[in-house]
Amino acid sequence: MGATESKLAFRKSVFQLYEQQEIPATNDEFWTSFYTLPETAEDVFNLFAPKDIRRVRDTASQNLQTLFHKILNRLFAFVNVAVSPSKDDVRDVLNCVRILTRLLPYAFEVEDGMLENKLFWSPAEGEEAVGLTLVKAVVQLLFYRGFTLPLGTDPLTAHGVQYIIWQQGVGASASPPTTRSETIHRTEVLRLLLTLLSRTVYIPTAKVIRAQNKWGDAMACGLDKKATLSVLCSTMNTVCNYDPVGWALLPYNHLLFADVQEQLVTLCLQNLIALLDIRLATAETVPSTPVAGPGSNTPMLGDDSRRSSMASSSASVFGANQPHDDKREPTRNDFVFYAGKLHRPQDFALIINGFAKILKNPLESANTYLPGSTKRVNVYAEVLMLFWKLLDNNAKFAQFAMESDKILVILASILYFAVESRNDPSQVGFVRMCAFLLHVLSQERSFSVQLNAPFDSALVGAAAKAVPTFTAGTWADFFFLAVHTLCTTPVRPPSLPLHEPLLTALANVSPYIKTLTVTTATKLLSLFSAFSNPAFMLANEHNHKNVFFILEVFNNLIQYQVTGNTPLIYGVVRHKQKFYNLHELTFEQAQAELVRVRALRAQKQSEAAAAAAGASGASTAAAPAKAPAVERQASDASTSLETADDEPAPLSAKAKGKMAATTTSPTAKAAQDRTDDGPPPTPVDERGKFLPTEEWFNYWHSHLPLHTLLTLVDTLAPTIEQLCVEKGINDDRKVLEFLESGTLVGVLPVPHPIYVRKFVASNGIRVWFCGWFWGCVYMKSNGMGAGEAAKICPPIWTGTHIRLFTVKVSA
Repeated sequence: MGATESKLAFRKSVFQLYEQQEIPATNDEFWTSFYTLPETAEDVFNLFAPKDIRRVRDTASQNLQTLFHKILNRLFAFVNVAVSPSKDDVRDVLNCVRILTRLLPYAFEVEDGMLENKLFWSPAEGEEAVGLTLVKAVVQLLFYRGFTLPLGTDPLTAHGVQYIIWQQGVGASASPPTTRSETIHRTEVLRLLLTLLSRTVYIPTAKVIRAQNKWGDAMACGLDKKATLSVLCSTMNTVCNYDPVGWALLPYNHLLFADVQEQLVTLCLQNLIALLDIRLATAETVPSTPVAGPGSNTPMLGDDSRRSSMASSSASVFGANQPHDDKREPTRNDFVFYAGKLHRPQDFALIINGFAKILKNPLESANTYLPGSTKRVNVYAEVLMLFWKLLDNNAKFAQFAMESDKILVILASILYFAVESRNDPSQVGFVRMCAFLLHVLSQERSFSVQLNAPFDSALVGAAAKAVPTFTAGTWADFFFLAVHTLCTTPVRPPSLPLHEPLLTALANVSPYIKTLTVTTATKLLSLFSAFSNPAFMLANEHNHKNVFFILEVFNNLIQYQVTGNTPLIYGVVRHKQKFYNLHELTFEQAQAELVRVRALRAQKQSEAAAAAAGASGASTAAAPAKAPAVERQASDASTSLETADDEPAPLSAKAKGKMAATTTSPTAKAAQDRTDDGPPPTPVDERGKFLPTEEWFNYWHSHLPLHTLLTLVDTLAPTIEQLCVEKGINDDRKVLEFLESGTLVGVLPVPHPIYVRKFVASNGIRVWFCGWFWGCVYMKSNGMGAGEAAKICPPIWTGTHIRLFTVKVSA
C-alpha cells in the first residue's frame, strides 16, 4: 500500500467500523479491504490506532466480531487448501496475521474476559473452539510451502502444510533452502504466536499462578506430536545455528547490511521460553490432543512412508515412543516433555555451542580496537533464560553442559553481564536471574571441578575487565572475584536478596576449589570483615546469614583443599583478631555499634543538608563539608554492605518469594535449623519494623561455625610468630613456603560431609520469572530494530493496559 490513496481507503474503512453500527457481513468489498489493501505490518499498526480499536470494541463490538470472523475465515481457508499460493494469497494471509497481531491485545485487556471468550472460547455443541483452531492454524502457517517453506518438487508433497524442520540440528540432518521473504513470513507468524501467548501479561501478578491462559494451554497440549516437535526443533535450531557475527572480516558490517535473521532468532527464543514456561492447571481446563485426519483441522501431511520416516526420526531424537505418549497426561506440557526427552550428545553439543557462540558475542564486541565495529546482538538475556529452562527440564543436558568446556564461556558471560548491569536500576531483574543461574550451576559437582582449570583472559574478551587483575589464577578466582564485586556494589535499594544465591554458589563450589590466588583470598577476607561488622549484622533480620555463608566457604576450603590454599590460611591467621572478636561479640556491643553508625549517618546527612541550604542562595554551588567517615572493619568493603543496608525496611512477602528456597548444610545451622524449642520469632516493633533482640542474637550467634577457624588460628598463630622472631622473617612469601611444607593432619577437626544446597524454585520465583520475562518481551518489542526491521516488527503491546507488571512512561 505504497500509494497514498490506498492508505486513505484503509483509514476510511477503520473509521467506518465505529461510525456505522453493524455493517452487514455480506458487504464483502468492505471486509476484504482490511486484508487486501495494506502492504506492511507498519501500515496496519500505524493506520489502526489504539483509540480507534478501543472505540470499535466499546461502541461497535458487533463490527469488531465480524472483522475477526472474516479475518479468521480467510486464514483458515488458506491453511486448509493444499495448493501453491498465489501472490494475492500470500498478501491476504500476511495482512490477516498482522491485523490479528494488532487487535488481539485489545481484546485481551478487557478485564472480565467476556469479549475474548465470546470470540474464541464459546464453541457450539460438537464443534472445536475457534481459539484452538486459530492456534493450530498459526502453527500450520509456520510450515506452509510457498509461504514459510520453499515449494517442493514431489507432486504429493509440493504444496500445503509440511512439518519440515527449518534448519539442520535437533531432529534434522539438512536445512531446506530458505529465501529472505520466507524468513520475513516466519517472523510475522511468530509475532502472532507470541501475541497469543501474551494473554498472560493482562493477568494481575497476584493471580498469575492460578489464572488460566487458554492460548498457552492450547499450544502446550492441543497440538499433535508432529506439530509440537516441528515447532520445538525449528525454533531451537534457528537459535543454535545463528551466527551473530556474519561477515566477521568486514568491520561495521551490521551498518551496511540489514539482518532480518536477528528478529527471527529473537522471536524463536521468546516463543520457546514462553512455551516452556507454561504450567497447566487442571485436566478440566486443558483441550484434548487432536488426531490428524480427514475430519480434523490439520491437513494431511503427505504419504504414509513420509509419516513413518518422521516417526522413526523423532523416536531416535526424543527416545523410543513410550506407551503413555499416546495416552498423554491431560496436564502435561508437551514442549517441556519433549525438551526433557532430548538425549543425543550431538544435539546437546549443538545447543551448548550455539548458546556459547551467542553469549560470547557481547564480550567480543566490547573488546575490539575499533569501537562499535562488531555488532552486539541483544538476545543474551533470552539465551540465558532458555539455558536455565533446559537445565531445569533435562537432567541429561545439565550433566552434558557441566562437563563441556563451553560452560566456562557461559559462566564468563553470566558474570560479565551481571557486573556490567549491576548499577542499572532497569536491569535489577536480569542481575537477579544471573545470581539464580549461578546458584543452579554451582549445585553440580562437574561445574565446580571445571573451575580449577587455568583462567584464560583471551577466551572471554571484555569479561576479564570485570574483576580485579590477577595472575596465574584459575576460573575459580574469576568466579570468586566477580561475586565479590557483585556483593560490594554500592547500589540502592540494597542488593541483599542477591547476596544469598551468590554466597550460596560460593559455598557450593568451595569444597572442590584446589587453589585461590592471594588477590582472591584477600577479597574473601574483606567480605568477611564487611559481613561480620556488628552494625551490619543487626541492621536486618537476614544480614547475619551472610556471615554463615562466608564462614562455610572458609571451612570448606581449609578442610578439603588445605594444601593449595595456604594464602587463605595465612590471611585467616593474620586477621585472627576479627574471628576472636566475632566469637566474643555480645549483643550490647553490637547494639552500641549500630547506634554509633546510625548517629554518624544522621550527622552526615544533616551536614550535607545544611551545606546544600547554604549554597542555594550563592551564585555558584559550594562543596558541602566532608562528614566524618564511618569506621570500617574492611577498608575495601563498600558502603552498600555497611551503611546502605543498615536500616532497610523488612523484606516484604513478595521480596522473600523472589529468594531461592535452600536447604541447610551442617555449618549453617544457626541461620536455618531448629532447636528443640525452635528459633525465636522474628523480632519486630509495633509498626512491624525489624527490631533486634538479645534472644534473637544469642540464638544464631551461638551456632556460628567458628570452631575450625579458631582451632586453626590457635595452632598456627604462635608457630608463625615464633618462626618470624627466631629467623627474622619479614617476607610473606617465606611464611607461605613454611605453610606449604607443613601439614594440618590431626590438627583440624574431622571434615563434615560435603553438603550442596539445591536451588528450589518457589511460586514466588515462578511469578517473578514470568513477570520479568514478559517485561523483557515488552521492552524488546519497542526496539526490534530500525529501517526494514521496524516495518516488519512494530511494537505490539505498547499502549495497552498491562496488568502483570507496571509500565512507567517518562515525560
